[in-house]
Amino acid sequence: MKGPEDRPLRLLVAGATGQVGQGLLEAAAAHGGQAPRVTALVRRRRRTGQLLGEQVVQQVVGDVTRPRWGMTEAQLDELGEIDCVLDLAGTTDWTASHAALDRTNVLGAAHGLDLCLELGERTGRTVPYLYASSVFVAGLADGAVPEDLLPPHTDRTPYELSKWTAERALVTRARQTAHPVLVARVGGVIGNSVTARTTRRSSLYQLVSPREAEHALPVLPAQRGARVDTLPRDLIGESLLRLLRYGDRNACADWRGGVIAQVAAGERAPTLAALLAQLDAMDGSARYRIPRLVPASRGMLETLTRAGSRYVRWSRKAGNRLHGLRYVTVNRVFERSRFAALTGGWLPSVPLETVLRVTFGLAEPAPVTAGEELPLGRFQ
Repeated sequence: MKGPEDRPLRLLVAGATGQVGQGLLEAAAAHGGQAPRVTALVRRRRRTGQLLGEQVVQQVVGDVTRPRWGMTEAQLDELGEIDCVLDLAGTTDWTASHAALDRTNVLGAAHGLDLCLELGERTGRTVPYLYASSVFVAGLADGAVPEDLLPPHTDRTPYELSKWTAERALVTRARQTAHPVLVARVGGVIGNSVTARTTRRSSLYQLVSPREAEHALPVLPAQRGARVDTLPRDLIGESLLRLLRYGDRNACADWRGGVIAQVAAGERAPTLAALLAQLDAMDGSARYRIPRLVPASRGMLETLTRAGSRYVRWSRKAGNRLHGLRYVTVNRVFERSRFAALTGGWLPSVPLETVLRVTFGLAEPAPVTAGEELPLGRFQ
């Protein structure tokens, strides 16, 4: 991926309008002239410059579910040299069908690697591939979740299974070809850490309802010590940029043969109990109804989130809410040692107060101003 030192990296990005894609562009904007130049693959139509930002220097209409991501020979010629391809596109509706999930999350991933190989043949340069997966390929596994391929298990939802299948396919092929492939397992995503802008509400928000909302959950079943692993989308974007910049130093040699890195809060993720207690303290207007935690086993969580969705026809909103239990009620830590090795030791971190402010739309606390100083004479 090494390019001339006098120019920024040139990236082809699918999914630039999604939550992670927007985070990447927001993080890139903070780097000014050193920011990468992005060619965005967009579906159906071009987007406005205001939506994508000045880092996007070119838009190409395509479709990740098709070979070459739907691009023609002419479009491939117009791309010029690309330093890395990023697949940040994905179907994240947890109630979607197996077919819909596989088309985007599995086929799209495979087509992206094919595209890297073809671009390399055209330019005579190796084009690395970064695929955005999810830490939730772990299903309901608790304890320490390693940055390795995970074994098959029957407790995965269709969404989790689609990402798990894509990971195995990409890493298996990377091992066969020695191509540089990085699978970035992304944790829970919330809005921008400064502006709170978001394209969708997180699973945590869906489970803690405003008091006036219908069907508010009075209790949350959860394992003891359950952790909530979320990061603002711009911090996730910064994490991806760090992976790209550090990898660029040695032409992504550390990615060869396929590697997995978890873009998550890891050991710094707060427990669900601590998070709810802090939310209660910060919610001065009592806007939210804080549910009571009820101890639950892994088996109970699987029954609630898998059997419930198998035998009951839920609305999309209710189904996603039910699936959201899986992502905030399990006691586990997503390891980050390989991520740290691939960024030169840098790890993402965010204060709990920021997570709550962004997730629940809480106002910034008013700054404390010192009162007028009283004359000392009255105390003499």
